[in-house]
Amino acid sequence: MRILQKYFLKEFLSIFLLIEVFFIFIFALSEFFWRFSDIIIHRPQVVDVLHFLSLHIPLWFTQTLPISLMLSTLLSISTFVYDREIIAVKTLGVNTKKFFISWLFIGLLFSIISFFVNDKVATRFFSKAQEVFYTKIKKEKYNKDTLENLFYYISAKDETTYIFIEKYNSVEKEINSFLLQKYTSDGSIKLQIYSPYGKKQNLSLLLFDTMIQKFNNNKLVLETKLYKYDFTFPVDIENFQYDFSSMQLDQFSIQQLKQGIKISLLKGETESVNRIVTEMSYRYAIAFLNFILVLLSISIVQNFASQYGKLTSFLYMLVLLIIYWLLLSFLRTLSEVGVINPYYGVWIPNVLLFILGIILYNKQ
Repeated sequence: MRILQKYFLKEFLSIFLLIEVFFIFIFALSEFFWRFSDIIIHRPQVVDVLHFLSLHIPLWFTQTLPISLMLSTLLSISTFVYDREIIAVKTLGVNTKKFFISWLFIGLLFSIISFFVNDKVATRFFSKAQEVFYTKIKKEKYNKDTLENLFYYISAKDETTYIFIEKYNSVEKEINSFLLQKYTSDGSIKLQIYSPYGKKQNLSLLLFDTMIQKFNNNKLVLETKLYKYDFTFPVDIENFQYDFSSMQLDQFSIQQLKQGIKISLLKGETESVNRIVTEMSYRYAIAFLNFILVLLSISIVQNFASQYGKLTSFLYMLVLLIIYWLLLSFLRTLSEVGVINPYYGVWIPNVLLFILGIILYNKQ
């Protein structure tokens, strides 16, 4: 049985590798022609273009993994069915449900790999690709270490705090021109803190030559100047640059998204929280989809390919995949606007496909 399993797995993985390489190549061509006008204008070196494209490979791998696993499973097993190899396995008294458990483990393994590659590698490489694009291809100045004109606010019931930072160097941890203004609910200024220079220390700022002014009914009542003043941030200053209410979230890691939730809660932006939570749930759901598609493909191709022909299982899986993406897109939108729970909304299509896969797997 183990020899047969190794033979089947070898055929499956060889087909999977070819399909995955093909899809990544298609994505690379698409990215190349999308950037073609910049390449023609700026004429970068070929090695820089190849470096830029190669940095997208982890992202393309995770994006194409579900369809690659599905196609390779369908193609390999339908070939086994068509060549009567599955019948030969059953003739030997092998239980096919147990026989394909190793395939399910591979699907589960790819789900785990997909999630961690996307979270730990793809997001980091994508950021690096943007840097290469501006510095090597467009030959523009790109300083990721210096953030300018940062704005942040904390919304509370009785008061709102606004913070402005003119420039922050993430390498030297230096801050230029810090300004904090706190207003009451009626719009009157309550407190103002200004410092021309500061140093970041974890979540706190050590501000120098700080001017602290307190107001009552918009009138200055107390002014204090301190050589050193320690101000504690509720979140990391390096997340100030992001507007989580409108920007794309697929470039952020899970850790950055958790910081985004903390920032949005302090601002009172419930819609941003829903968007971020939905994105996090979507990451887990899409990763687990790899396992579900392997489960469904094994079940469907054995139930239908032998009865109705090799292409029938492809058609069934294509219809299921279209329904899945339509339902997922619909539920994702509802989750982002808060109509349904953003923690569980995008998991509904996965649960439905998983139940269907279990039923068909036990039926085969």
